[in-house]
Amino acid sequence: MLKEKLDQYLKENYYPFHMPGNKRSELLDQRLGYGRDLTEIEGFDNLNDPKDLFIAMQNKLAEIYRVKEALITTNGSTSGILSSIRAMTKDNKNILVQRSAHKSVYNAIELYDLDADYLEVRLDEVNAVKDINYQKLEKILAEKDYGSLVVTSPSYEGYILDLDRIYDLCQKYKTKLLVDLAHGSHLLLNKLYTNSFDVAVTSFHKNLSSLTPSAGLLINDRGLFDEIKRNLAIFQTSSPSYLILQSIDEMIENFGKFYDLYEKLDNKLNKIYGLELKNLKIIDYDKKDRSKILISTKDTTISGKILRRLLRDRKIEVEMAYPEYALLIATIFDINEGFDRLSQALVEIDKEINKKEFPRQVSINIPKKKMKIYEAVSSNKEKTPLDEALGKISSQYVYAYPPGIPLLVPGEVIDREVLSTISYFRTNDFDLNIDGEFIYTIIDKVNKN
Repeated sequence: MLKEKLDQYLKENYYPFHMPGNKRSELLDQRLGYGRDLTEIEGFDNLNDPKDLFIAMQNKLAEIYRVKEALITTNGSTSGILSSIRAMTKDNKNILVQRSAHKSVYNAIELYDLDADYLEVRLDEVNAVKDINYQKLEKILAEKDYGSLVVTSPSYEGYILDLDRIYDLCQKYKTKLLVDLAHGSHLLLNKLYTNSFDVAVTSFHKNLSSLTPSAGLLINDRGLFDEIKRNLAIFQTSSPSYLILQSIDEMIENFGKFYDLYEKLDNKLNKIYGLELKNLKIIDYDKKDRSKILISTKDTTISGKILRRLLRDRKIEVEMAYPEYALLIATIFDINEGFDRLSQALVEIDKEINKKEFPRQVSINIPKKKMKIYEAVSSNKEKTPLDEALGKISSQYVYAYPPGIPLLVPGEVIDREVLSTISYFRTNDFDLNIDGEFIYTIIDKVNKN
């Protein structure tokens, strides 16, 4: 579609007295794609108001993902999440959010002054987000009228929620379901994908072939389509990248070939998961995406961060490291050499380390909410020493990086458990986004209980 039309256009040798300013000049490094950079000239459609090319691409995406409508964005899943939440909460400002949601969800809550409640997450043996409590979800939905429920599936580490069950509950209680599917664009290939949602937002660049930050919105509720499309034109640049759009076009054209490539990837993964390791453990689970290779260092003499360094010493870059694990992402474009190098490295490292128990199980409870996020961030704040923060209201987020679950959200009360958890994280190799021994709190606002 788009690529072929551009090929023909370039052969016709039009001269570009228009943007972009690089003018496809041969003076520039052609490895960066200057020769195929474009803008919304005649015949090449407008992503924010598509008439032909991009409508055809979006229709093909809807067919691939078995949904009623699809929208493309070159601004990543973030713009899709902002657009979708705004549409879903237009008439009902109550929103229920899985606590481990991406920061863009929290940004949407602030931007639209939403009244948010949170759904606790369940952690696995290495403190990765694994699941939710479905009985508690139904209880919450039954007690309050929500415009939207936002869940993340798969999680960063690859765990997959029971979306069929969640969607049934949302339909029962008339709540729109938004799924953050950013890490799941490839789930069609391994049979873990389900289209049980009103809207899902996915990033094509994370696990498939298109360029960063290409993404798409998958829509089953046609009643939301026009408003989401309008919002997307607000949050997306008015100059979307035609290089990224061409990469999405190529992904669409090649999608049929990806299934065979996944079979080859699955064979490579089987060898990794079949390694005989005495100390390290590669976590496997029937509701987990195996292409997210989660390597546990729990109860060993090294942390996930040390494992990351040991792998990097062997010229292997990992996606992320945590005290109890390292996470590696495999895709259909990985080659045998990479897997051979990883297998050898893990066997070598496993022999160099020993078992050692560390009591590191984390419990992250949700503090009491006293103010909405918008109210809290708009209030006067002060820098407060942690040892003087008890009972005060936070005016900032406190995240444990990774996986990014907020220990505190603006407007929540800083209680003893929160302070204890912060202290625990600070002494156990977790990264927190706080300023040393201080936290920002609301001036003259305390929890009177």
